[in-house]
Amino acid sequence: MLRCIAAALLIVPSIAAADVIDVSNAAPYPDLFAPDSAPAERRDLVLLGDDMVEIAVALGAADRILARPADIDLPGLEDTPHVVRDWAGVEGIVAMRPGLVIGSNQRFETLLAGLERVGVETDLIDRILPAPEKVRRLAAHLGLAERGEALIAEIESAYTQAETVTRDDGAPLRILHASKQGAGGNFSAGGAQTAVDNLIARVGALNAAAEIGRDRYRPVTPEGMILMAPDVVIISEAELPAFGDIGGVWQDYPGLALTPAGRQERLIVMREMHVRNDAASSGIATVALSEALSEMFE
Repeated sequence: MLRCIAAALLIVPSIAAADVIDVSNAAPYPDLFAPDSAPAERRDLVLLGDDMVEIAVALGAADRILARPADIDLPGLEDTPHVVRDWAGVEGIVAMRPGLVIGSNQRFETLLAGLERVGVETDLIDRILPAPEKVRRLAAHLGLAERGEALIAEIESAYTQAETVTRDDGAPLRILHASKQGAGGNFSAGGAQTAVDNLIARVGALNAAAEIGRDRYRPVTPEGMILMAPDVVIISEAELPAFGDIGGVWQDYPGLALTPAGRQERLIVMREMHVRNDAASSGIATVALSEALSEMFE
């Protein structure tokens, strides 16, 4: 079966080769407000989600953040008093004396329900929601509705700047987010119901993993990778060390070298937050990917 699929790939229309394109130096989020410019009487906000943190900082509310996820790299968070691990419990959160706890992942539902039972205000702003809706809801909680609308306008304006790049035959490009997170440390690909799926759609391309029925981040096999047949691979700059170097992406990732992207070594390196979160940087990420594709194929 694998041999037949590999042979079939040889008839895929060709696209001009290009070097690796690194857009990981794109701005982390829109520079509309200084990270600590919003009024803050005290730090009382616990955010359980990188996307929520990015939005809060972009709204200028960094000084309200009492606790946030440990592994997030954004300017403006240097003075956050606490970090929260995925296994945080009700007692640990309550001990911080938060005024508001907001999560963006369904896995925090039990924790949020427990906090509500002891009188802590909570909300779940699902990470799969469009970025503008997440911004609007968090801004309302923070009393920053006007800033929220300004940030939404900036995001949506950026969306309109993204140009669609197609294959030589006019078909949409097939893009794959290659990862080693979200599948027990195994090689995985970002499918439907992920931020990268939304990102790929905004540049007029197809998510190669979603096209064969994959959702979230699932382990991949060589056969599955060949069926995905990506024209381009996206990787987060934070994950490059896990592959050793750029060459390791093609050598170690199962089946990737046999795909159109692998044969031409077409790789786009992006910021971790831009790939994994639909948040304040959503518009910036969309433009960065669109421009990288234009440079690669035109």
